[in-house]
Amino acid sequence: MLKVSQKLEYAMRAMIELAQRREEGTLVPARQIAERQQIPLRFLEQQLGALSKAGLVESFRGAGGGCRIARDPVDITVAEIADAIEGQIYPVFCLEPSDHTCFADSRCGLQGFWADVAKAVQEVFDGTTVADLAARHRGTSGPVLVSPEQLLSRLS
Repeated sequence: MLKVSQKLEYAMRAMIELAQRREEGTLVPARQIAERQQIPLRFLEQQLGALSKAGLVESFRGAGGGCRIARDPVDITVAEIADAIEGQIYPVFCLEPSDHTCFADSRCGLQGFWADVAKAVQEVFDGTTVADLAARHRGTSGPVLVSPEQLLSRLS
């Protein structure tokens, strides 16, 4: 199965945290995000730096410093987060425009299949906002646990 990097997972969790704390109107220290989301602080700081560079997070140093989401969560897509952290995500190397090392480059039936997978993932990333993720998160925080098997059974 395809897997996203830990960097992207952590960046998305940080964005959910910042979206949920947006109404408070205060800056959120990276340490608080790290603790609440169980993310190593040093690793989180790297992801916050990339998100800041992309204009998705605003960071302020010093006493009373911290970060906040730069725009309304409804206006930030998962695709923007992924682009900030990973760049364009390709399920296989042969789809990368700069990589033509495959012996069957552009003459393989699998390449078209993987392109379809990449398009489907991109559509989900483009169509999902940080507000959507925060709403999902609110809907799952509570005493009822849902297993990965239960989540995946919704696909069938």
